[in-house]
Amino acid sequence: MSIILKPEQERFIQEQVSRGRFRSSDEVLAQAFRLLEEKYQQYEDWIEETRHQVDEAAAEFDRGEGLPLETVMEQLQAKFRQAPGTEG
Repeated sequence: MSIILKPEQERFIQEQVSRGRFRSSDEVLAQAFRLLEEKYQQYEDWIEETRHQVDEAAAEFDRGEGLPLETVMEQLQAKFRQAPGTEG
């Protein structure tokens, strides 16, 4: 596989090497791919955790443990009112 980089990408890579952050352009690209892989893994983990939480909430609701919509809305509005930058 061959990859064609944009000029700004090449400049960025060379800048990283010249600053001594990496020993070679290959090292820069390897780190970039590691970070990209980590980002996607974190996203997949977040999706899985969110699905688990939704399933758990649905089971609680099925058992009659849910809160009325009005209560949830009041709680959310209270959180927004207390959020930084919402004074006044």
